[in-house]
Amino acid sequence: MTMTDLSDERAATRAAIRKARNSTKPTVPADQVLALLDADLARIQVAIDALPTPHPTD
Repeated sequence: MTMTDLSDERAATRAAIRKARNSTKPTVPADQVLALLDADLARIQVAIDALPTPHPTD
C-alpha cells in the first residue's frame, strides 16, 4: 500500500464519519467507525514505535 493509497483511505474514512455524524440515520455503523479508528490508532502506534530513541543531552 502506498502513501497515496493511505491518504485516499483516510480521506474516505473521514468523509464517511462526517457523513454519519451529520445524518439522523448514519450510513456507517458505530462498530465500523470504531474499527476504523482502532486501525488508525494501530498505524499511529507503529509509526511512534518506529521513531528513533531520543538520546539524553548532557
